[in-house]
Amino acid sequence: MMTANYHTHTRWCRHGTGEISDYIRYAINIGLSEIAITEHVPLPGDPDDKRMLLSEFPAYDAELSRAIAEYSNKIRIRKGFECEYYPWLADTYRKYKEEYGYEILMLGQHSNYTRTFDNFRAREPWQLAIYAEEICEGLRSGLFDFLAHPDVVIHGYRHADESMLQAMAQIFKTCREYNVPVEINALGILYNRGYPNKEIWKLAKDYSLACIINSDAHHVKELSGGHIKKAFDFADELGLKTISIL
Repeated sequence: MMTANYHTHTRWCRHGTGEISDYIRYAINIGLSEIAITEHVPLPGDPDDKRMLLSEFPAYDAELSRAIAEYSNKIRIRKGFECEYYPWLADTYRKYKEEYGYEILMLGQHSNYTRTFDNFRAREPWQLAIYAEEICEGLRSGLFDFLAHPDVVIHGYRHADESMLQAMAQIFKTCREYNVPVEINALGILYNRGYPNKEIWKLAKDYSLACIINSDAHHVKELSGGHIKKAFDFADELGLKTISIL
């Protein structure tokens, strides 16, 4: 049973629905002890249309702060962001932590550094190699509290061949070296995206990683359901070590 969820999107991400307070109330109703609201981090220059604009951050932060004040006697609510690791933005990410209280930063590398390809649609071994190297650089930065959907590249690549397993072994080895938990992403199960992939996650067991199950909710009711149970069953079947609280 999931007791906390650290990967939650709302309508502010521009590809989800529901207000911040809707997610919090639902989390209370299903008995969660903690929830982190973790929109995609707004980026200078607003490079894509699937995240909040940088100019929207003050309004978003004010709404999230109000929700925390209103519901903190019923559930622990934590500020967070889902971030790509772009080295030139490291100080910006630290500012979100230090000045605004965004205590949980997860690494979710959706695009490569140059934003020339989408990691959800990786097709070639060289793209896997770039993905692995950039993820590992992000892990070594010390900025991130866990790694979201580490095997997201399987969505486009579709098979766990030698190139895929080599890339994932590099990532999992670095997670172990820097003691970074890895996410078993239940949304991938819900929408049959190919991740979490069993062959890949057998490697995670080999590296004795701490695994955390999150819903990656983009709609309120995705915080619960059969996909969450399937994620726990997946972890149990492979003998993965799971943690419930960050």
